[in-house]
Amino acid sequence: MSVARLTAAAAVAVTALFVVVPAQAATPPPDSGTVFTGVAPTRVFDSRTTAKIPAHGSRSVAIPTGLVPADATAVVFNLTGTDPDGPTWLATGPGKQGTPTTSSLNLAAGETRANLVTVALGHGDSPGIWVAAGPNAADAIVDVAGYYSPSGGAKYTSLTPQRVLDTRNSAPLGQGGTVTLDLSSKVPAGATSVVFNLTGTDVTGPTFVTAYPDGAARPDASNVNLVPGKNTPNLVTVRVSADRKVALTNAWFSTDVVVDLAGYYSPDSTQAFYPLLPGRVLDTRNADGSPRDPLGSGETRTLNLYPWVPYGATAAVINMTGTDVTGDTVVTVWAHGGAQPGVSNLNLLPGQTSANAAIAPLPPFDQDRGININNLRGSLDAVVDLAGYFAPARPGCTSNCVLATGANDVGQAGDGTTDAGNRTDAKVYGLSGVTAIANTDQNGYALLGDGTAWTWGANDRGQLGISYAGNGEGPLGQRYFATVPTQILSNSTIKQIFPGMALTADGQVLTWGGNESLQLGNGNPDVNYFQTGVGTMLTDVTAISEYRNGSGGVTRYALKSNGTVWSWGDNTRSALGNHDVVGNSASPVQVFGLFGCTGLGARVVLCPPATEGGVQTLWRWGAIGSGQQDSPTQLPLDGITGSIVSVQRDNGPNARTRAILSDGTVWQWPDNDAFTGAYVGAPVAGLSSVKALATGHALATDGTEWAFADLSAPVRTGVAAIGDGSSYVSAN
Repeated sequence: MSVARLTAAAAVAVTALFVVVPAQAATPPPDSGTVFTGVAPTRVFDSRTTAKIPAHGSRSVAIPTGLVPADATAVVFNLTGTDPDGPTWLATGPGKQGTPTTSSLNLAAGETRANLVTVALGHGDSPGIWVAAGPNAADAIVDVAGYYSPSGGAKYTSLTPQRVLDTRNSAPLGQGGTVTLDLSSKVPAGATSVVFNLTGTDVTGPTFVTAYPDGAARPDASNVNLVPGKNTPNLVTVRVSADRKVALTNAWFSTDVVVDLAGYYSPDSTQAFYPLLPGRVLDTRNADGSPRDPLGSGETRTLNLYPWVPYGATAAVINMTGTDVTGDTVVTVWAHGGAQPGVSNLNLLPGQTSANAAIAPLPPFDQDRGININNLRGSLDAVVDLAGYFAPARPGCTSNCVLATGANDVGQAGDGTTDAGNRTDAKVYGLSGVTAIANTDQNGYALLGDGTAWTWGANDRGQLGISYAGNGEGPLGQRYFATVPTQILSNSTIKQIFPGMALTADGQVLTWGGNESLQLGNGNPDVNYFQTGVGTMLTDVTAISEYRNGSGGVTRYALKSNGTVWSWGDNTRSALGNHDVVGNSASPVQVFGLFGCTGLGARVVLCPPATEGGVQTLWRWGAIGSGQQDSPTQLPLDGITGSIVSVQRDNGPNARTRAILSDGTVWQWPDNDAFTGAYVGAPVAGLSSVKALATGHALATDGTEWAFADLSAPVRTGVAAIGDGSSYVSAN
């Protein structure tokens, strides 16, 4: 039986909203990450009391609030599968229901097997977790061992894996037999829970072993299920007694047990946990169009986790499956660069498909964040699913903080996590003193007062502007992403930021990321994406802008110090503003007929008077109503008194041209599909003292943010700045 080949569900696009708010000085902000609280093993779900999980079906599992608090972000539980109708697998995920993208447990016909699972919790209107079955129905049992939440628990310390118990050197556990695991010399005083790999071997009959704090009553739960002829491992997270001991009790017949310690939780530990949506990061089968590449006898394979795990992470929480096994073998995982420890993570027989969880240590300060995977003998295919990671807690923002609202499937929340739900005002960690932001649905960008630029979110098209981009291995094409802000363009001082584009203090335009519309502007129409910033052959630039047409097209603009305007990228509906250009342009072209201009928006520019002594002129081009303008057309400024200080033209189909006047009022001219040919502008009633515009939004000097769609009340207060992205982006 092979591990399930899974397909990703179609994602529903949810626009991300980023806001920058001045920090509240009253209480220090909390650190990022979550801490662990262990509980007595508690059974919260057993399908044997109702009905099996049907083939290709799922069942929601409620997590009792008396056991796990409402602010918990992830839960740790032992998942046991039993009585399958045939070879199958079980998968888990956050929320009431979902489409499996990974597997947690593989079952042969008639097999009973357990695996420790760490999974992010659903929240809002989709709380809890779900358990799904593969091609055959099976029963599932969920025994909760603990949870992660923002406060109240303990952080983690990862250890080099080490063997701390092997009853083959003493005596096996008989029916009802208990052995005490004394860890007082391995973990410090005050440790609350430990993590170890528990393997049963030399089994004489069907049985199970339960781990629990020494001196406590044995719970109605199992940690590893055993049958004769198989060496079966399972990762265990269990509370320890006050003197740091764990009891291991065997139910029936006899078995030897082997314990390999992986780490512990304690008040003095420093590593916080960051849950991720389950994602496949390695599949050596022919699952992504590449040739099959199994692990050979004695082979060690390095898996680099840098596309998903941030720099400084100390351990990765993974589920590892072995399949297509040709020999009786052992699989061991350890930190890249270290010596192979004398432990095991996965025990396999020929023809077996089996999974086991691991908390794999990562090498300190390793750019690749690599783990080594060794196969002892024969050959096998390895499948690795990533559930989260441990890293130091990051300090919270103290001033002008970015808050993110919307989807977080690729780290858009910037808080070190991914999840299936939508966030509301999640604080992006590690950034203080933000002066400007921009975004797309999958990325956030921030400019700090010191001139550094930062980004987070997806990186499948090089959106992060760093040295890697693309998709991971496996049938899902797991996208690369950054869950915390990463600095881009580190050798430049930035003065203006857009998604995939920045303006340096010395007037250079830098671009990176996707090039589907030729928006890199580097003259090369063959590049699909670029991993680092590249010049667009423009110098002496004073301002930049960008237009995203809602259909994937990206057009970029630059205003030079001589007042000329240049454009490149998508030319749908004449977005380039140069009637001599047909199709998209991979190099900057001059917007037709504009000179001496002083203000720039998307497809709109502010220029000097047409005649001596006249007023400023305002020009726009591109899509308007159901038609288009292939070169700039002047807008009438009848009724305007004073000067225009800023111009903006919305992204997307419901566009408007807007301008801020010197008295803080806003004027607008119609652009959208309802446009009838009337170019006459009018003041926006109800707005005053406006200092900045973004698509669909305005910011007043008193810190109130307003949406043009409804000016009856402000969207929010306490806003410091606003920016513009694929839809609207507010920065407060």
